[in-house]
Amino acid sequence: MARDWETHEHDVIVVGAGGAGLRAAIEAAAQGVSVGLICKSLLGKAHTVMAEGGIAAALGNVWPEDSWRVHFRDTMRGGKMLNNWRMAQLHAQEAPDRVLELERWGALFDRTKDGRILQRDFGGHRYARLAHVGDRTGLEMIRTLQDHAVRLPARPGRLRRVPGEGRGPGDGRNRQGLGDHLELLGVHR
Repeated sequence: MARDWETHEHDVIVVGAGGAGLRAAIEAAAQGVSVGLICKSLLGKAHTVMAEGGIAAALGNVWPEDSWRVHFRDTMRGGKMLNNWRMAQLHAQEAPDRVLELERWGALFDRTKDGRILQRDFGGHRYARLAHVGDRTGLEMIRTLQDHAVRLPARPGRLRRVPGEGRGPGDGRNRQGLGDHLELLGVHR
């Protein structure tokens, strides 16, 4: 049985369209490269939507004495010092900018009485530092990232959903979609 196949050429392929995948695709596109985004389901049906608590970021909106250093210390203590310290440090330093970036892109966070992003207590954090949208922060993150991604300057192949099933005619190059990518990475269904 003959099938028709489409071939898409991209500089960067991002596998997964959850929060991390969408943000990676947005950043790659901002660098001027062609991006193919592969997701196994409908755009928006990612596990990121299940994140209810909030985004830990030392914005200092509730406790001005909070800082990335305190956040870093809380993260290392919470991980019993087994964390990759450099990743924990980068997270603590970058988180405030990423929250403000989401806000610039349209995320609607809960607010303090004076209009700043409200932060609440959570887990082993010394200060209230979770920026949140009620109990649906993950849903707001996905909505914001999707809206921003689809507003990127349109170029063919810039950002698209590629169905993840099937095989195409192969010439040794892996370019037929998610099924072949899974096999290349050694992941079996």
